[in-house]
Amino acid sequence: MHPFTSDPTASVAHLGEVALIDDISKWLGPVSPSAPHGIGDDCAVLEPIASGRQILTVDSVSYGQHFDATVSPEDAGAKLIKRNLSDIAAMGGVPGPAVLALLSSSDLSMSWLEKFFVGIRQTCERYGVSLVGGDISSLAVSNFSAVLTLTGQAQSPKLRSTAKSGDHIYVTGTLGGSILGKHYTFEPRLAEGQWLAQTMHCNAQMDLTDGLAKDLKALLPVDSHAALDLDAIPIAPAAQSLAEQTGRPALEHACCDGEDYELLFTINTQVNRHAFETQWAEQFPQTELHHIGYIRPSSAMGSLIDMQTNTALPWTHGFEHLKSE
Repeated sequence: MHPFTSDPTASVAHLGEVALIDDISKWLGPVSPSAPHGIGDDCAVLEPIASGRQILTVDSVSYGQHFDATVSPEDAGAKLIKRNLSDIAAMGGVPGPAVLALLSSSDLSMSWLEKFFVGIRQTCERYGVSLVGGDISSLAVSNFSAVLTLTGQAQSPKLRSTAKSGDHIYVTGTLGGSILGKHYTFEPRLAEGQWLAQTMHCNAQMDLTDGLAKDLKALLPVDSHAALDLDAIPIAPAAQSLAEQTGRPALEHACCDGEDYELLFTINTQVNRHAFETQWAEQFPQTELHHIGYIRPSSAMGSLIDMQTNTALPWTHGFEHLKSE
């Protein structure tokens, strides 16, 4: 469904900002608390957290960048919430209230926007997120972006910077080919992230948004490399399908495609792998888990090494905003 309309009476311009905010509040229904805990004041008043640490993330969706007219407005709205939830999952956190900035041209279709907020509301209800405020601003013709800031709390937030040499490297799910649908149909790994944060075995954790080859380097300690078992990297069926279209290896897509939204984490070297993987299977029988390698001391060959051949991976890139080709 195309977000924009040539009919002025069917656009957001026909309503104006004040009436649009009223409509948004109605569309959000139970996930939009009344003031002072939601829309209506200059700031929303939040309850203090009971324990642990407050965490905060921000992510956006833009038409033409994160979705297009082939993606339903409901799925686009859901993606906005789930992208932020994936960041909370990466820290082992529980999501809290959110605020939303809407940036739109005046030709945005009201029908499309209502469906977009249906996706937001349904996803917020599913994951227990309340949307307590935000902002509306105008853009040039045929442009749309939505920016969500999501709070959360975690007893002991998992970081990227606390991996150790010798750690086992794991990923959840399968990787690659997300452009064929997973980039908006994914499920954030909230329960898995919270469980990992509560175990002393997990040293570091993040979510995969820019591709394994790029993101894994952010997890490696100084003077270390990732020794990878390439046969163990879980290639998604979509990556296989995409490889047939692009002529590039499916493994390259698994390593370099963005928006997988899976967890990448490390486990202490002293942990019994079999026992850990058995526990995982009992806790999350529907979530695949894959041991893909180890963190080793630095290598002259580079940061990502094929452990079978002791050679550098031919692909070390991933998705990167703003960089020219």
